[in-house]
Amino acid sequence: LLRVEGAVAIGWVRAGEISAGAVFENHNGHTVWAHVAIDGVLPRLFLRAFLAYPFKVCGVKALRGYVLAGNEKLRRLALGLGAVEEAVLSGAGTDGGDVVICTLFNEGNRHGR
Repeated sequence: LLRVEGAVAIGWVRAGEISAGAVFENHNGHTVWAHVAIDGVLPRLFLRAFLAYPFKVCGVKALRGYVLAGNEKLRRLALGLGAVEEAVLSGAGTDGGDVVICTLFNEGNRHGR
């Protein structure tokens, strides 16, 4: 359960069930944080909306998210989209594992400049 004032969520419903979702929060004008959950195949339309919100709607320079180091599927997806793994938070996961901060920079700001 996530409760954050001002958070925005998008989701994808397949066969009456949510199969993908993202919550965007802590928009500060430069960065917005995303929490992502995917069950199954990720539809391209959802992916387009997921990328459009932070960069086209919010106009931020970077989209950041926490990914459990053991979540290879989500890490591969992030890297495949062009994200970089900026930092590792040792033991910060709910299971005691590491957490990786993945950052996707806006096309015009690939390195945060």
